Amino acid sequence: MQQIIEQYASWILALSGTAAIYFVGRKQIWAWLWLTFNECLWIFYAITTKQYGFIFAAIAYSIVYIRSYRHWKDLDSDRSSWRSFLKRIWEKDMVL
Repeated sequence: MQQIIEQYASWILALSGTAAIYFVGRKQIWAWLWLTFNECLWIFYAITTKQYGFIFAAIAYSIVYIRSYRHWKDLDSDRSSWRSFLKRIWEKDMVL
């Protein structure tokens, strides 16, 4: 099992991260959560292979991903409130 992890896990995790970044580029907010989960797997990989430098990188990336997710979520709620505001104004002008 150890040999399989050492040979293939880094490739699988790299491909998974690349795919998630693709979906971030497609403006899919859930991709930030995928990236964060992927970093948890990198931490597991680092502990399993005793390559502890990956832990620092995974934590740093996770902080960026979580902050970006929260920022996008705030932007999405702001956009929704603006839409409802503009809709109300538009409907009000149409009634007059």
